[in-house]
Amino acid sequence: MSHTIAELIAALPADPWRTQVGFSREIAETTARLLEAGTQQQREETLSGWLRLYQPCLFGKAAAALGFIHYCILTPDDLQRDDQWIRDKIQADRLAWHRAAFNGQKSGFVILALSDAVARAVPGETTRRLAQMLCSLYLHADVGLDEIYLDSIHLQVPGPAQRTFQWKVGVNYFCAQGDGRWWQDHRIPGGMAFSMNSVGHMVKSRVLATGMNELEERLLGASTGDWVQSNIDTLERALILAMRTIEGASIAVSGRATELLTLPADPSGLPRCPVELPATLADKNHCYYGGYYHTDATLPSEYFVPNVQRPADTQRRDLDFTYLFHGAISNPDYYTMGAGVPIRAIDGSEPSPFAGNDFKVLKSREIELSSSETDKLIASLFGP
Repeated sequence: MSHTIAELIAALPADPWRTQVGFSREIAETTARLLEAGTQQQREETLSGWLRLYQPCLFGKAAAALGFIHYCILTPDDLQRDDQWIRDKIQADRLAWHRAAFNGQKSGFVILALSDAVARAVPGETTRRLAQMLCSLYLHADVGLDEIYLDSIHLQVPGPAQRTFQWKVGVNYFCAQGDGRWWQDHRIPGGMAFSMNSVGHMVKSRVLATGMNELEERLLGASTGDWVQSNIDTLERALILAMRTIEGASIAVSGRATELLTLPADPSGLPRCPVELPATLADKNHCYYGGYYHTDATLPSEYFVPNVQRPADTQRRDLDFTYLFHGAISNPDYYTMGAGVPIRAIDGSEPSPFAGNDFKVLKSREIELSSSETDKLIASLFGP
């Protein structure tokens, strides 16, 4: 039976465990401030402040600290409106994120359904249906459990060639219900959220910002524009942050939900590490790490059961770092998620790059678009 967002929230059963133990101090205090805030700016500053301090992902911390995240915060009043209104608000903010990303200003997007009822609900079927519906309103697609869903963003380099890069961006679920549970690295204050963050876009934007600042300040003598810079300037250095993120996973009620793996005795079968790792990471596997939930899956089914401790039959998975550095033709994620796929605006009558039978290989190669195709891309991002 189909239900609206408002109806699902009204039907959420309270979590008896949460009623008994409450929230951690930082989640409780930040949730209260979010609910009491009178303006969107206050809500964004409050959420950004929590992310800078308590988000275990170092890329998320960096993006929040740099103002590199665009926020869509659905207030309790918003969540009582009809689903079309909620969808339109999400899509308006999604478009604003795409526009900012196109100009190198934002690499991340966070959608937060701010609701004390959601935060205090028991993880279960109603929570799962609510998460699926919210994600569907965002992606314009039916959303299932344990599947990887992606958005995409672009970055244009100023200049007559209008060179443009594209990245696929993973969609990840966070919820206040995770606070104190074994999967608490995916907690967030205020309710339920979806977080999208492109490390590859952040890196390329840093390179672009450095070049444009030098051009404007030193060569043109002009004041700098709104170029946002970070210290994450190569994908190879991003690998160290990714490994430190996993190393710093919360020691939750059942231990760490993700963990670094030790290098095999003979690492010659692994792609070579592109950077010198710090001493604390030198003996760790730079290609794979372990996880008791799939960190790329949008809605892991493990998040929608009330277990506080990790179920004994939960299997550890080997998960991947190589999208950050291993540019093999057999590793398309490096191009689509890390380095970015370059798109050049040109005129000409070249045959379609998708002709023939080598489509899988071509997915990881540069694609050249005609000016008319580029116009369609821009229209899809920004409207006519």
